[in-house]
Amino acid sequence: MWNKIKDIFSPEKYEEGITSNSAIAAILVRAAKTDNEYTESEKKLIDHLLTNKLNISLEDARLLRLKGQELEMEINDNVQLTRIIKQDIPYEERHQLVEQLWSIVLDDNNRTPEENKLMRVLTHLLGISDVNSAKARSKVLNKKNLS
Repeated sequence: MWNKIKDIFSPEKYEEGITSNSAIAAILVRAAKTDNEYTESEKKLIDHLLTNKLNISLEDARLLRLKGQELEMEINDNVQLTRIIKQDIPYEERHQLVEQLWSIVLDDNNRTPEENKLMRVLTHLLGISDVNSAKARSKVLNKKNLS
């Protein structure tokens, strides 16, 4: 009986069948939804980021984003998602992921306190320092200013 109850609440229960790619898609979607506006621009940006990062077609990226949307609604725990990512994604590549998260947050040129809070949580859970997160944010802002 106790083991059945423990299994219900086990994080591993949710992690079965979740790939690091779908977990990445889920946190990108979460970042986009944090300001309560999930725009077409953000969806296209997520598709573009997934296409470039994973070297997949735009259609495969769209399908992965849709899987990420489902996963984002199912799993409310950032710890579980980032744990999956950290198992497969080396530390150096997680810096790139933080940069991608910032590009989603900054897509609408408006940072909310909720987005700032989410970024602090996610960067910490991914093992990235505040300094490196700020560098990633600056890099994204510089790219936006150049375009």
